[in-house]
Amino acid sequence: MKRLAMLVFAACIAPAALVAQERNTGFMVQQLCVASSEGVAFSNEAGNITAPILEDLREEGMISAWFELRHGWGDEWNVGTVTVAESHRAWLDFWSEFLSRVRAADPDLVAQMIASCELHKDNMYSVRNMGVGI
Repeated sequence: MKRLAMLVFAACIAPAALVAQERNTGFMVQQLCVASSEGVAFSNEAGNITAPILEDLREEGMISAWFELRHGWGDEWNVGTVTVAESHRAWLDFWSEFLSRVRAADPDLVAQMIASCELHKDNMYSVRNMGVGI
């Protein structure tokens, strides 16, 4: 079961990793533990605000790729976001701008997102080797 979960996760990460590898960049994986079904529903609704902002920032070149992850089964890390930037510094600049735009769109959304999350972790990756057959 864990092997299948890892394969599915790898398939989801592969597009971002491919972009990162081609451009010699890194990508950020943010994972959240959202405990209740109401929290997951809220997270999905929040995507109606965050997804267009992420896409605008991609089109503006602050990030080169992004995607959001949700799962119906697996471990407690059930919500995720992956963003690809040129460097850690570029990602920090993107993140600051992203939060600014989210707050402008809905001043309470960031606080609500934090409240819906029991645990949170961020990981910045760089791609060393990769093979994609999907």
